[in-house]
Amino acid sequence: MNTSTVGTVRTLAGIAILLLNIIPAIAQTAKLEPPKALGVLELAHELRGKEALQAIDRLHGKGVSAADAYVAHYEKDGQVAMLYVSRPARSSMTGAQIDRMVAGIRTGKTPFTHLKSSDREGTTVYSAIGQGQIHYFYSRGADVFWVAADPAVAREVIARLLRPDS
Repeated sequence: MNTSTVGTVRTLAGIAILLLNIIPAIAQTAKLEPPKALGVLELAHELRGKEALQAIDRLHGKGVSAADAYVAHYEKDGQVAMLYVSRPARSSMTGAQIDRMVAGIRTGKTPFTHLKSSDREGTTVYSAIGQGQIHYFYSRGADVFWVAADPAVAREVIARLLRPDS
């Protein structure tokens, strides 16, 4: 190769490396948005940002070190669901957060029982029963999802959340 070709290859390699580092960072900075509906349930109210992080921290009893979050309440005709979504400060923490939730439920020291996992739409989804609701949790990309839904609407809610366009 001549020096001009080597220079061009190096430039292209540099651009490729730059893009591989920038694109995930751009995707990570996209604001979390709750769906306007989950099946028949409609978004009633939501908390975002700092307020949502505080609400999630209260549930865990400690900080979850998230960069962004929302808590969304859905309801219709007396049926309800709550959706908690957090984006860890580092995407490498996503799996660890799911693992901690699984381990916590397995200890038996939480209000949740009957922990199961299944593959749905290419996503490992955990489910548990507790507090009169069915709970599902999973990760998508860097985000951690937990949904608590009344039994009558739980399957429809999780199906909606796992659709590729959601």
